[in-house]
Amino acid sequence: MDVLGSSDWYERVFGFVRVLIEETEDRVTAVMLEHPSGVFLYLHHAPERLRGWHGPATGAAALSFRVADADLALWDKHLTELGVEHSGPHQAHLGWALDVRDPDGTRIQLHTRETISAEDD
Repeated sequence: MDVLGSSDWYERVFGFVRVLIEETEDRVTAVMLEHPSGVFLYLHHAPERLRGWHGPATGAAALSFRVADADLALWDKHLTELGVEHSGPHQAHLGWALDVRDPDGTRIQLHTRETISAEDD
C-alpha cells in the first residue's frame, strides 16, 4: 500500500483532508484523513494484516458512503471528470449504488437509501 498515493486519491476524489502523517526513518507508514462531514479515515501500511482480507476478487464493499438520492448522478459525473474508473449507478439492496476502487483495490460504494419501485426493475 502506498499510503501517500492513496491519501492523495481520497483527497482528490472525495474531498478528505490530511490531518496526520506517521513515519519511520525510511517511509510513511500511516495517514489520517478527515472529511468535512466529520468522518475519519486511517490509511495504514500493514501488509501482514491485510493478506487475504480485501482485493479485486472480493465482492463486498469494504467502505460505503451514503449519499443523497439526487447526488448519485453528480458523483457519477464527478468521477468521470476526474478520470476515475467506476461503475455507473445500479440497483442495490437498499437503493441505488455506484462502485469505485481506491488505488489499493479496496471496493468503495456510494449508496442511496432510495426505495426502488417495481417499475424500476
